[in-house]
Amino acid sequence: MDPKIILSSTNQLIDQNVNLQITGLKPNQQVKIRAEMQDDVERTWHSYAIFTSDHEGRINLEKVAPDEGFYTNCDPNGLLWSMQLKESNVYFPPIFLKMSTRSHKVSLYLLVEDEVKDKREVQFNFTNSDTEEENIENPIIGKLFKPKEKNNLPAVIIIGGSTGGLLWAEQMAALLSTKGYATLALNYFDIQNDNLPSELIEIKIEYFKKALNWLEGKSEIDKNNISIMGISKGAELSLLFGSYFSKHLASIIAYVPSSHVFEGISMDEHQTKSSWTYNNYPIDFVKYPVDTKFSKDMNPMDIRKIHDAALNTSTPKQLESARIPIEKIESPILMISGEKDTTWSSSTMCKDMMQTLEKNNNLYQSKHLYFNNMGHTFFLPNLPPMIDHPSVTAQDAANANKKAWNATLKFLVDHFN
Repeated sequence: MDPKIILSSTNQLIDQNVNLQITGLKPNQQVKIRAEMQDDVERTWHSYAIFTSDHEGRINLEKVAPDEGFYTNCDPNGLLWSMQLKESNVYFPPIFLKMSTRSHKVSLYLLVEDEVKDKREVQFNFTNSDTEEENIENPIIGKLFKPKEKNNLPAVIIIGGSTGGLLWAEQMAALLSTKGYATLALNYFDIQNDNLPSELIEIKIEYFKKALNWLEGKSEIDKNNISIMGISKGAELSLLFGSYFSKHLASIIAYVPSSHVFEGISMDEHQTKSSWTYNNYPIDFVKYPVDTKFSKDMNPMDIRKIHDAALNTSTPKQLESARIPIEKIESPILMISGEKDTTWSSSTMCKDMMQTLEKNNNLYQSKHLYFNNMGHTFFLPNLPPMIDHPSVTAQDAANANKKAWNATLKFLVDHFN
């Protein structure tokens, strides 16, 4: 019998496990499995792992850890998240650039004594054949994903962070829609869209209420089952929005949030203005140091220093006025944080917010999921993770991404009415 790669599926969602087995080997035979794929700028990413077959000449990646390779623990998806850039490119950062919801293919090679004996391809998707996508340009800007021809759909508004545009929000929304939700990836500032603010400065809270109203007005949406989810500044906004409008929300999910409103972010001249306004009034905020300068290529650790300095130099009165009144939120909250957050102290702030909820006898079953070995950059599972802290490993980040995603899915199921 010739050595073969056996796959249960060659076309699957990116959060599903790869069911990969090798057959046709001799007992206790050592082989290499190599994986390759391209990111959205056509750079090749690769990984490999070496395994030893069992007494029947088989290898099942769900049951065995590699002898050596790009990952160490037993993990059916280890060859995916452990991929590294094959050749660097001075024009792009050394991170896996997935800037769309297009499918991508992973090529899998079985090598015996460095000779390729078999090859298979698996297509990984953010959506499925049942997904319907709609570009929204009025009265809000974003993308709606939902199952086709379904009614009474629970919905989630998804909001990205300080990079602007859709990116994270669109990819999370696309995959989440395959679980039976209508998901609105909401764009709220974007340097490439003339109909939106170009910087994260004095964004109107009313814009997000408009998005909520728009969803409530769609006949296929269950208006009593709408949640909001955000990351980083989008998580700050989600909690702030909830403090005003939580009676309209089934739940709130906040990835690496802040407990306070911080100053707005400009890539040009430093402007001492709030990130958000309500009723045309700037919401009180924690000010950055006067010499603060942001840039797209700045060291993540420097961003953490800016936020730490802003908190440490504020008076108790200033901190209280800028604090998000989380105790006013009348819906369940899931907060997710990394102890090694390089943007701000999300774990500490989440713990403080949980204490505030407990102190105020908040009865809405809120939770805080934190990871000791994770930074700020949570994303979907089974992709090479973005690592923003020098002591966080790819395995740490991959584990956090998977557990956070599964916790998100469970929390939504548990708290829709």
